[in-house]
Amino acid sequence: MNIFWIIMVVIGVLSTLIMLFLLAHYIYEKIKTYKNNRAYERRLAEEEKQVEQLVVGYQEEVVQQAMAKLNELEGLQSIKSEMEEIVNLIRYDIEEGQLNHEKAAVHMAFLGNPGTGKTTVARIIAEIFKGLGVLEKGHLVEVDRSMLVAGFIGQTAIQTKEKIEQSLGGVLFIDEAYNLVDRGKHDFGLEAIDTLLKMMEDHRGKFVVIVAGYNELMLNFLASNPGLNSRFDKILQFNDHSEAELWKVCVDLFNENNKSLTDEASDVLNAFIMHISSNRKEGFGNAREIRKIVNEVVKNQKIRLSKISKEERSELMKATIELSDVEEFKEIEVKYNKQIGYKFK
Repeated sequence: MNIFWIIMVVIGVLSTLIMLFLLAHYIYEKIKTYKNNRAYERRLAEEEKQVEQLVVGYQEEVVQQAMAKLNELEGLQSIKSEMEEIVNLIRYDIEEGQLNHEKAAVHMAFLGNPGTGKTTVARIIAEIFKGLGVLEKGHLVEVDRSMLVAGFIGQTAIQTKEKIEQSLGGVLFIDEAYNLVDRGKHDFGLEAIDTLLKMMEDHRGKFVVIVAGYNELMLNFLASNPGLNSRFDKILQFNDHSEAELWKVCVDLFNENNKSLTDEASDVLNAFIMHISSNRKEGFGNAREIRKIVNEVVKNQKIRLSKISKEERSELMKATIELSDVEEFKEIEVKYNKQIGYKFK
């Protein structure tokens, strides 16, 4: 009898434990389901709040000012048309209450030579998206390989993540992005790309990535990883400036410096710019080269005026670029050649 009762007690205890376990599991599942439902409801509420904030965040004046800056740039007609199309589409979606925030924050690849306005346009795009309410801050974080890639395992992911976090609410602009690939199997640039791709997915709609560089190298970069090619919605071509556009850039830069050219000085610089334009080599700096020329001329003017006493320097003298200030550009193959790295026949 003792053994029988012992067995019965054991069975009773085990049955009780099993019942308690099943009850606990049932309660756990109920709590888990409740929490998941609450989290889903909170997420929905946050998304609805974001949409409301997005519409409230729309600032037409900011959009108009940014588009005006874009339209003032020389050339870039296809870029201007593309951005106007994007702006109109987002405006329409906002008006119809069907804006998809994640799709509105489009990632872009800029292809073109130096000095064609890639960084300037990226900064303007950040302002446009802020005005549209797509980006919260509308700032630009400009980086290159050296700011993303470290020298040992693990550190690259940390550095890349830090730069991406700085760009949230704005634009992450990666100049010469092709330098992140084609440096060997064990190069840490691949770690930077993997980190970038993951955070582009995790933070969709919270920031915009723009990668930029030379045409062929950038196409190779995008083709190097299937994830890269699929992440960038727009590939924009930045064409070299024409001779007329280069001259317009030159004149505008002098105007920014409150300088005007005499007819003789204008003729010399125009001839020089036409020459370097018609003899341009691969990697020609476009507006960047023109800025160097303008800086050189302004420096020459200052040196000339420094030889005149301050009392004798009139406002007209300080605002006028004379022939002597551009003398070095008369002989195209001599002095400035060496400074800007060009070799002409």
